[in-house]
Amino acid sequence: MAAGHIENYYLRLKRNVIYTALEDIEDTEWFWAPSEIKEFDWLWEKDKPIKEIADEMGRSAVAVLMLALDRIHKERIKPREWRIW
Repeated sequence: MAAGHIENYYLRLKRNVIYTALEDIEDTEWFWAPSEIKEFDWLWEKDKPIKEIADEMGRSAVAVLMLALDRIHKERIKPREWRIW
């Protein structure tokens, strides 16, 4: 009974198939050094487009976008007005 209660509490949305977003992107690295984050924040504040930041940092545009979303979510950088690319 307790297991059923826990399952109902934590698994509110039962899914037959689970889709993992971005799992097939091979050129994306998810790990960043503190010095890279500092450089990213500086480039972001200079209003550089994501593609330019990616080129300058030697990363994929997707990796930079994911870092941007993370930094925006954590309120470390300011969001842009739909001009991220």
